Amino acid sequence: MNRKQVLVLVALVVFVALGVLAGILARGKKIPGGIISYSTNPKEGDGASTSQTYYSPEVPSNATLTPTKNEAPASTNSELNSKARFFNMMASHGGFSPSTITVNKGDTVYIDFTATDGAYDLDIPYLGAYFSKVDQGKTKRLPFDIPSISGTFVFQCRDHCPLGGAIRGSLVVLP
Repeated sequence: MNRKQVLVLVALVVFVALGVLAGILARGKKIPGGIISYSTNPKEGDGASTSQTYYSPEVPSNATLTPTKNEAPASTNSELNSKARFFNMMASHGGFSPSTITVNKGDTVYIDFTATDGAYDLDIPYLGAYFSKVDQGKTKRLPFDIPSISGTFVFQCRDHCPLGGAIRGSLVVLP
């Protein structure tokens, strides 16, 4: 390689590294108390930005397990108390139904996610779980493991929300 090609290659590597770093920094920041907060960029002409909390270590005092359509031991090891829990969830202009799901630490969750009046996706930012678009009238099974920490996690429609409206719900993990 000649000197010009080396310089172009080095500049490209630096540019990519800066882009990755900027994306990580813009994605979220830790704030005291273990709460994770993410900021969104202001909409064009809006002039304001918003901050959204996606995890809180708090568990509502009246939280009880959400009834499942089915459940089974998550392991053949009888000493483990975790379960595989199956839920139905519908997304519509009115929000998620149910809007809150309560499970135990260590459970494996399967959500049969149905988009009723448009295409929707499901994002659980704190857990790093994102499930791509489900088209109107379709159902998709969304599996994910519950972490070994209790608290309240926000789930939301992120990229595919009819009429541009974001809808949110809560995943409560009991201690």
